[in-house]
Amino acid sequence: MKKEINEWLKDFAVEGDTATVEISFPPSFSGFKGHFPQQPVLPGVCQIGLAVVLAGRMRETPQVLSEIINAKFVAMVVPDQLLQIRGTLIESLLRVSIMSDGERVAEFKLRVKDA
Repeated sequence: MKKEINEWLKDFAVEGDTATVEISFPPSFSGFKGHFPQQPVLPGVCQIGLAVVLAGRMRETPQVLSEIINAKFVAMVVPDQLLQIRGTLIESLLRVSIMSDGERVAEFKLRVKDA
């Protein structure tokens, strides 16, 4: 799934330790399959995977998740929903905020390391 996420993750901006990107996943994205067939919802594990892929892009080397320190999911993500992601990576600590239309969708504090 990381490879698929990586294909959809385009045109991100990095300033210092922080990256921002906008992304939306089409209904055909594999993360939606089986997660409520009548009402597709992007699973939290895909959102965390998105954060780890972003960290890899920031570091210019693949990253893996080593610890979930905190994860809060506050709104559903549906196909074609535009997401604004902001990630800050300092040493191994990755802080990520996911927003959509000015509303908070999810927030994570993760530990990552080189793959």
